[in-house]
Amino acid sequence: MNKYLLFLLILPFNIIQAQGIVDAQGALVRSDTLKKTIYLCFSGHNTYDGFPHVLHVLKKQNVKASFFLTGDFIREQTALTKRIINAGHYVGAHSNNHLLYCDWTKRDSLLQSPNTIKQDISKNISALKTFGVTPRYFMPPYEWYNKKVVALAKELNQITINFSTGTLSNADYTTPDMPNYRSSKTILKSIFNYEKNHGMNGFHLLIHPGTSPLRKDKLYLCLNSLITKLKKRGYQFKRF
Repeated sequence: MNKYLLFLLILPFNIIQAQGIVDAQGALVRSDTLKKTIYLCFSGHNTYDGFPHVLHVLKKQNVKASFFLTGDFIREQTALTKRIINAGHYVGAHSNNHLLYCDWTKRDSLLQSPNTIKQDISKNISALKTFGVTPRYFMPPYEWYNKKVVALAKELNQITINFSTGTLSNADYTTPDMPNYRSSKTILKSIFNYEKNHGMNGFHLLIHPGTSPLRKDKLYLCLNSLITKLKKRGYQFKRF
């Protein structure tokens, strides 16, 4: 018998059915690569301009998505938070105050003490619990973390997740004055090219519904056509 086939036969059935991808830091960055399912992810902190539009499109497309909101967002936008929850979307933690946990260049170096990080996440979880939500998945602030942050989140029963790499969707926050600015046209092209060349089974596709007013070219305004085109390519959409 083929050794690879034998290996598959002795694997637990649930592992065969749901093959996710974990990055070098320990975060889940892709889910169930065996199915043509995409997980739309939206994060929110102190800008809110695109949330009503995003919620309208998701309802129109009959799609459930996952929102990761900071404690600051939840306290400032109580009605909007309730609307997201009542629409049946997943709502998870994104930190309390959107602190930068670790250094951009020396990733292993924490910029906050372990106790501060745990308190920051805990306060975010507590804020969600006031809405009857007990989150299970946590997306770190700035989508930047290391093994220590993942371990601290695990102590709070949180599974750390992040966006899947390969597209430029997470660059939709950039503004024209930045050297790494990416237009919505460029971002969309990267998404469809990646799908064509690699497929997007289990992909975590991150979009920011709140962006700087300096960015006039809002990617979230392309959400309806993005979902429609991906559906035509055979994809379904799922929340966590």
